[in-house]
Amino acid sequence: MKPLPFPLPLRIGTDIVHTPRISRLLNRADYLTRFTRRILDPQEQADFTTRFKETLALHGTSTNPPITADMTRWLAGRFAAKEAARKAAPEGAAEIGWKDVVVRAQGGIGNKEDKSSIPEIVYWPEGRSGNPGSVGRLSISHDGEYAFATVLAWTGDVHSHSHPQLKGKEEKGKEKKHKGPKMEDNEDPGK
Repeated sequence: MKPLPFPLPLRIGTDIVHTPRISRLLNRADYLTRFTRRILDPQEQADFTTRFKETLALHGTSTNPPITADMTRWLAGRFAAKEAARKAAPEGAAEIGWKDVVVRAQGGIGNKEDKSSIPEIVYWPEGRSGNPGSVGRLSISHDGEYAFATVLAWTGDVHSHSHPQLKGKEEKGKEKKHKGPKMEDNEDPGK
């Protein structure tokens, strides 16, 4: 007998980054700008500039500002988060670019003063105009020389009736299609 498939259209992606590796890259001549332009979307670049404005302002238009430990840690966390998000993406990592996933903070930009914001991943479809994107859950951790990120992403069709936020919005007269085992209302899902 075949085992029952996992009942929810979810994927998990994880990534771990050795912070000294990012530091070595960032300390190359002119590499900070190149790295941030390649990995971060425009809003994330603005978040980076806002967060590190004091360090960046000290060096004006210099293409080689000093790379601080906090800056390296922040970028390592973003890199790990984006890589984890790409692994969890419905299409898979090969089909999604660095700027197609955005790390943003709920309730703020996640600057030093705003410790209450919670990071999340937003998957932007091709041609963002008019499309709100899809949110994934994100956890970023830092320990010593490592940044670690985990993303939980919905892989079902966000426009389908099986999406939790759209439940109950089916067209009248159409029966809901349920995939997976049937569970009674009083049944414990853990058993």
